[in-house]
Amino acid sequence: MQVTQVGKYSDQISSELSEIYYRRFTIIIPAYNEEKRIKPVLKDIVKFVSENSLPWEVIVSIDGNDGTADIVKTFSETYPFVSYTKSSGRGGKGSAIIRASSFAKGDFVILMDADNSMEFSEVVGRIPLIQDYVAVILSRYHDKGDIPLMRRFLSRGFNILVRTFTGLEIGDTQSGYKIFRKGEFLSALGKVGATNTFYDISLLYHIHSSGGQIMETKAHYTHDEGSKFHPLGEVIGQGISLFAFAIRHSRFYHLVPSWMISLYVRKFRWI
Repeated sequence: MQVTQVGKYSDQISSELSEIYYRRFTIIIPAYNEEKRIKPVLKDIVKFVSENSLPWEVIVSIDGNDGTADIVKTFSETYPFVSYTKSSGRGGKGSAIIRASSFAKGDFVILMDADNSMEFSEVVGRIPLIQDYVAVILSRYHDKGDIPLMRRFLSRGFNILVRTFTGLEIGDTQSGYKIFRKGEFLSALGKVGATNTFYDISLLYHIHSSGGQIMETKAHYTHDEGSKFHPLGEVIGQGISLFAFAIRHSRFYHLVPSWMISLYVRKFRWI
């Protein structure tokens, strides 16, 4: 997997944006009870899009019942390119992205987390890379960020398993910051069964299996102590999904009893 370093857009972009920025981009932000953190993210995005008169759109895919929808609605009243889709329950990050993707009108899709753990400038500065690749991943683990030791240890250990069972030579499959060409993105997403955070691995696997070139680029990540991410629980949940995924794409899948497949779909696919 090729890894490159690209600076922030303030260092890379002149007073006139290059042509790629005037293509249609859809930004999808999954948000589960993010009323305390999403406003700065939206402020950065709408400022950049408005000041440069870009034909972009922002879709916030909301799960939960806090005030996130009210905040996004306020933004949409001033900036018509901002919208949201909402579910009252929690279907998982993958489910939120799948739901929002059906409304995407852009030629390219940007996935972003709602916690501002990467500044929007980090994403903007890497947009030109999508001209040469199907997917661009902003990696947290190629930068000396402040990721807690336990989280780093568990994530790196899980990544070894991902590489072993899927063949993906990607250092940070779980990064919440990615850029895609929409056609290939939707084609791969249509093959994804998991609705939890394992969806990332399945999505990248199908892009890679279809011959799509994936670029992994360095980016600065800032850990948020208010994060809802629970490393041990995530590793256990994704571990179950990884095992199920490996079996599903092996020659032994036909031996798996139907009751076990049904149990996974009902109880484990979303965790």
